[in-house]
Amino acid sequence: MNRGIVPDMQVLAEGSNYGAFRASRQAYLDALVNKWEWFLGTGTKKNPMEAIPQHLWETMAILFENQSVQSSVGLEQTMTTDVTLPVKYALPIVRKVFPQLILAKIASIQPMPLTSGGVMQIFYQDFKREDVDPETSVTVMDSDYAFKGENEVPNRIKMEITAETVTATKDILGASWSTEIQEDARGALNIDVEGELVSTCANEILRELEYRALNEILNGAGAGNVNWSYTVPTGYTAKQWYETLHHAFIDAESLIYVQRFRNADWIIGGRSLINYCMKSATWKPAERMSPPGPRSITGVEYVGRVEGFWDVYMTPYIPSARGIMGCYPRSVIDTGYVFAPYIPLAPMPLIYAEYLGPSDATLPGAYVNTDKWSRNVRTRNAKKMVVSELYSTITITV
Repeated sequence: MNRGIVPDMQVLAEGSNYGAFRASRQAYLDALVNKWEWFLGTGTKKNPMEAIPQHLWETMAILFENQSVQSSVGLEQTMTTDVTLPVKYALPIVRKVFPQLILAKIASIQPMPLTSGGVMQIFYQDFKREDVDPETSVTVMDSDYAFKGENEVPNRIKMEITAETVTATKDILGASWSTEIQEDARGALNIDVEGELVSTCANEILRELEYRALNEILNGAGAGNVNWSYTVPTGYTAKQWYETLHHAFIDAESLIYVQRFRNADWIIGGRSLINYCMKSATWKPAERMSPPGPRSITGVEYVGRVEGFWDVYMTPYIPSARGIMGCYPRSVIDTGYVFAPYIPLAPMPLIYAEYLGPSDATLPGAYVNTDKWSRNVRTRNAKKMVVSELYSTITITV
């Protein structure tokens, strides 16, 4: 289970008793899950919801708690239902969008608690052969490290937990709308203009977050790259040649395997690469919605599977002819990438004025007395690739 990190992880880093740490940490997580269970599950009778997958409950409970405390400091109105929510917009958006993030699937989620102050250590693991110089990971093959004769001293294996300090960075967007638009949309169409704009700002921020994360993985993949040409060589039909893209996937997976002794679990590709992938005989498409509609809020869409091998996602966030292969986390510290959300989403106070944009020549950001409303939306988080060899890339060439 992909569990979140809580403040007591600092205690572990300082060498305290691991059993006591685990007990304290689990008690903290259990209390948060119990508090937010109604919102994690199917909601209430008056407000039924689709349950969040249970493997994300502990992570989402920490995010709900952070969001609740942050939003209760006068930043956002209370939403009155049969169960009172401390926020009107942010908490429902966090609940809807965060489980859909591709980072919730391919990265270890180590949330920053509020007590971290936006600076926290993230952790990841490796197992090393200790009695060689330089030390090597046990994921790198060595045929005789354990081989010993009678009465010989055994070589040693050690578990290495690496801690790195990360600092939360900020994303922020603002929106302004006229009082007339707000009145007319509410009266004629029953549309909450403010809610729609806050939701759009939040989705844009999270899309940009995933864009940066995926390009960091694409550009930093440490296992290597495999090229595949779409030009059909003499002696092949187009159908026959397109099948060889599967060979490139196997080669890209082998780059990970020889360095980390693990098979890849997924492929994330641009449109052109995924189009060729869909033409493969081993392609199994995901079921499409009926009636047609968006299956993804954030822009990374699960589209199917290369049968028996890899989950496949399509995204416009990386170049159309590129793809990434990688491994799902096996635990919170057995991972190649760490995402550490801090303040999931914070709509700032509503202002009765319009603000000037950043390109204004005189007073960028200044509020002006017009019959408009303005609100900023911000979020803070940290992220880091920690084991680059768990990722390889595929590039389509001419």
